[in-house]
Amino acid sequence: MVRDEAKRQKKLLKKRQHDRLRKQHLAEVVPFAMLSPKQKLRLARRFPIHECLINPSWQEQGLVTILMSRRQPDDHLAFGVFLVDIFCLGLKNTFANVDFSESRYVREVVGRVYEQQESEPCDSELAQQIIYGAIAYAKQFGFKPNKDFRLSQHVLDTAESIRPSDIEFGKDDKPFFVSGPDDNVQKILNQLQATAGEGQYDYLCPVSPADIWSTEGFTST
Repeated sequence: MVRDEAKRQKKLLKKRQHDRLRKQHLAEVVPFAMLSPKQKLRLARRFPIHECLINPSWQEQGLVTILMSRRQPDDHLAFGVFLVDIFCLGLKNTFANVDFSESRYVREVVGRVYEQQESEPCDSELAQQIIYGAIAYAKQFGFKPNKDFRLSQHVLDTAESIRPSDIEFGKDDKPFFVSGPDDNVQKILNQLQATAGEGQYDYLCPVSPADIWSTEGFTST
C-alpha cells in the first residue's frame, strides 16, 4: 500500500510538472490577447497580485468572503471570489473571471461582493491558508469544494506552496454547521452523522419568518 501511494504521488507530481510546462509554452508561443478567457485564467497564478480583500468579521462569523485579483500582462485584472465556511463545509461557492478594467472591477466586483458587508485588505498568504485549510478540514467529513474551484484555483498559488497555519477550523474542536438558504440541511446532517459521529458535531438551522407562517397547523391568537 505504501509503495502504491508513493507511485501515485510520483505520477501526480509528474503530471503537475507537465501541465506547468505546457502552460508556460502556451504563454510564450501564443500572444496573450489571442488566448480565450479560460486559457488566461489558467495562467493567472503567474501574474502579480493586485489586491486581496476579506470581511473583517470572518473569525467570529465562520463565513469568509475572499476576493483576490491579479494584474494581467495587458494591465487588466483577473480575479477569484471565494465564499468559505471555516466551521464546517469548506469552500461553499466560488467564481473567477478575467479581462476586467480596474474601474469595472471596482464597480462590478468589489462593489457587489462586499455590498452588504465591510471589506479590508488581507495578506494573500493568510487568505490562501484560509481557503486551502478549510477545504482540507471539510474533506474529513466528505464535503468537496464547489465545482467551479477547478477554474478559480488558478487565481491562487498552489496549495503546496502555502505554509501551514494555526487557523482554527471547526468550532470548539468539532464541525459546526450553520445552514444557509441554499444548503440541503438533511443531506449535510446525514453526512456529519456518518463521518463525525453522534455528538461529535453541532448545528444551527435558523428558522425564517416565512417558515413559521407556513408551518402546518399554525393559528394566530
